[in-house]
Amino acid sequence: MAGRQGFATYLKAAFANRWNLLFLGAGAIAAAISGHADVALPLLGAAEIAYLGMIGTNSRFHRAIDSQLGAAEAAAGLKAMKARFDELYRGLDPRYRQKFDELRARCTVLADLAGREPSEEDLGVGTVAQEQLSGVNRLLWVYLKLLHTKGGLENFFQSIDPSELDRLEKDAKRRLEELPKELGDAMAEKKRKSIEDTLSTVAARRDNIKKARENHDYVTLEMERIAAKLTGIAELAVNRQDPGLLTHDVDDVARSVQATEEAIGELQSFSGLTVDDVAAPEILSAPPQRVHG
Repeated sequence: MAGRQGFATYLKAAFANRWNLLFLGAGAIAAAISGHADVALPLLGAAEIAYLGMIGTNSRFHRAIDSQLGAAEAAAGLKAMKARFDELYRGLDPRYRQKFDELRARCTVLADLAGREPSEEDLGVGTVAQEQLSGVNRLLWVYLKLLHTKGGLENFFQSIDPSELDRLEKDAKRRLEELPKELGDAMAEKKRKSIEDTLSTVAARRDNIKKARENHDYVTLEMERIAAKLTGIAELAVNRQDPGLLTHDVDDVARSVQATEEAIGELQSFSGLTVDDVAAPEILSAPPQRVHG
């Protein structure tokens, strides 16, 4: 069965194997001191080519290299996601960072339960909490992105001067009224088109501001909804409620944020988020269970 990597990758890995390098080094030294390097070195080269040909096409070796490279890629991906989380978290307005910290703190009960050993008192909640941590992390990640989007929209609103738009519109309408009404004046027609374009631009800007305010309202509502859901889930967990209900609530709200993430994607110009900011980093993780001697 062919491996996932190119043949050159497997050859390189086979050559760089420490035992192979040790063999080559020892063989080269032995050839040098044998007094017959002209014979020994070609034999050493032939043996190396035979080894690379055999190991480089071995399916078990392919699987081992695939596994190593896959683990390395996964580790690099996790590191990149963690760095992106830190970047977005530090970029929050202090008041929004506090809101995120408060919500994350409420959810730590799920991580704590997920790290405990099952017990009769647990009623299976700990096991479910472990299974649902990824869903909770996704919700916290969406909440963080919503905070970022809301902050970006508010920065946009602060950059707007409504009186400037009113003045621009008023002046444009006045100048339009002052233009001669008779047809055939080429310069007047050019001026008219220019003023009408200004009025169209003002109308488009007003429409854009209106949509931004509607998006701001939606983002705020989604933040409140997700915060309320996560708080309720944490309360279910801490009170050892029905594990099935806990699973249902996490799955239900995790599915419901798809439309939210699509809306966030449409507001990239305000939030600074990218299409790569989809996979949720590990915001909460279960502490390791104690090993009893």
